[in-house]
Amino acid sequence: MICLNIPHLLQRLALVFLLFAMGQAVAQPVLDSVKRGNNPLNGLTKAGPGDIKEGTPLMLDPTITPVYTDSLKLINASDFMGFMMAGEYIPEPYIDVNKAVKAIVMRKATKEEKERMQIMQQEMSLEKNTLLGMPASEFIVKDIKGKKVQLSALNGKIVVLNFWFIECKPCVMEIPDLNELYSSYRKEDVVFIALATNEKKQLKSFLKKTAFNYRIIPDSQATAALYNIKGFPTSLIIDQQGIIQYVSLGIGPNNKERLAEEINKLIIK
Repeated sequence: MICLNIPHLLQRLALVFLLFAMGQAVAQPVLDSVKRGNNPLNGLTKAGPGDIKEGTPLMLDPTITPVYTDSLKLINASDFMGFMMAGEYIPEPYIDVNKAVKAIVMRKATKEEKERMQIMQQEMSLEKNTLLGMPASEFIVKDIKGKKVQLSALNGKIVVLNFWFIECKPCVMEIPDLNELYSSYRKEDVVFIALATNEKKQLKSFLKKTAFNYRIIPDSQATAALYNIKGFPTSLIIDQQGIIQYVSLGIGPNNKERLAEEINKLIIK
């Protein structure tokens, strides 16, 4: 379960998200609903190339952004995961006059689109694997308290990075597990850093209600791009010599255990 980055998908699957959606076969269900006078997309337009600001993540969370079928039936949170896991639907963002995403329509994918999605998933897996064994890219940022964080200054320590953002439901869902992971290694030479794409103000408000024990870095779009992050959450484990030894994309039932296993391999007894 992951959150995807809009610019990446628009660049690499533009035909899937946008151009194929222009066809009559996929447009008709929406048109029929509009004719019946039941149009929750009133005042919104389907996003096209360049409509959405670079770095803006696609917030596939029905509790935050309403999500509809292609016949404009509202999809509730309990049914949403079924749509996502099926691999049969294309999420199309609809924007307001300010180009803010206000709704998502899950349109039935064509055969060609399904093939493109499979290719994209394969490419994302390959990209993840290309990071393994590579030196971690240097970054110098400031945490939410204004203190400097420089990756190279952490040489000799195990560094765990988590790329996330507040509106990403899977990202938030895994925070309790990540906090437990942090607690398990707080006495070890392990540094936990959470690189969020949200602004400091948003993060401070969120953290008042939800504790996240990693060292929090705001405005991390540039660092995410540096590591070629395409989906959220993504976790990386960097060894004491600055080499990336583990990458995980999305969340699953054993994520915490797998992260712990990889950390244990690197701890020098």
